[in-house]
Amino acid sequence: MEADVTRVARRIIVAVVALGAVTVTGGRVRAQSAGSGLFDSDAPLRLRFAGDLRTLVNDRDSITSTYHPFTLTYRIGDSAPVSLPVELRTRGHWRRQERHCDFPPLRLNVPRGKVKETLFAGQDKLKLVTPCQRKVKGYEEYILREYAVYQVYNLLTPLSLRVRLASTTYVDTTGKSDSLTTHTFLVEEPGQMAARNGSLLLEIQGAEFDHVDSLQLGLVGVFLYMIGGTDWSLRGLHNIELVQDEQLGVFRPVAYDFDFTGIVNTVYARPDPRLRLRSVRDRLYRGACLTEEHWNTVFATFRDRKAAIYAVYEALPGLSSGYVRDTHRYLDDFYRVIADPGKVSSELVRRCREREGV
Repeated sequence: MEADVTRVARRIIVAVVALGAVTVTGGRVRAQSAGSGLFDSDAPLRLRFAGDLRTLVNDRDSITSTYHPFTLTYRIGDSAPVSLPVELRTRGHWRRQERHCDFPPLRLNVPRGKVKETLFAGQDKLKLVTPCQRKVKGYEEYILREYAVYQVYNLLTPLSLRVRLASTTYVDTTGKSDSLTTHTFLVEEPGQMAARNGSLLLEIQGAEFDHVDSLQLGLVGVFLYMIGGTDWSLRGLHNIELVQDEQLGVFRPVAYDFDFTGIVNTVYARPDPRLRLRSVRDRLYRGACLTEEHWNTVFATFRDRKAAIYAVYEALPGLSSGYVRDTHRYLDDFYRVIADPGKVSSELVRRCREREGV
């Protein structure tokens, strides 16, 4: 039986092909080019944004907030600086609220006609992940911890958003706020992630587990279990993107936004009370039920990447030694589970779901 979401998406895709459109509005399907080489390197960037910083940071209403003009200057290593006119606006939900974060996450709008022959050629609107608190110890490391999770995810599957770390300085040209230099990272646009995987990005809510590719859903579910991620929903597209392979027609999920996971372990993260977990460090598999063959295939992927996953934390400058040791232990617990058939049965198989639920 063909699901309603499949029929709707296929009608839209037919329209996209017929129109030869690059971008389709209306909140359904977005096709995009694969973008420039911004995310082809892990070399950290040096970014400088100059503009009316105080007005930007205070512009937090999700309905009325707007883009604000800034000048972006970037450097790669010892290369000469390059300056571009850009725009910034606040974004997000929980972290956008001033009672939670004194510095909100941002979205960078790059004017395409003015960035040719630069590192940002082919880019449009990029998420910029920033520390939630400017002056509280530990918050800058949270940026590095979440960045590391994206790198781990990239090791497991190309169907994941790429990231680029940067040392970023924000300068208030009005003189009303102090300058700020901190770790940040840029996140690949979901449409570009879909394009480099030969897929279209869908914005259709309501998909169920049996609508999507079970093997990819299994990998995503086990990945989120590994990192202590329970704050997600395929049906509601909450911290999940949905893409459709243009050749095969299958739907596949992509996870993002990991600061509420146990492996990042921010002081502000709390699990959904309905899950009855003591903390985000407690793992709970909320994914789909798989065939024995698919369970084995998914576990093999994690075993094959084990050394590389641990190496992410060992190689990333700025992570405290205590956090690295703690993360190794947290990952050790996961690998003990998937190596033990009894634990696999109790922790994953018996907790799996045919349909999404809390």
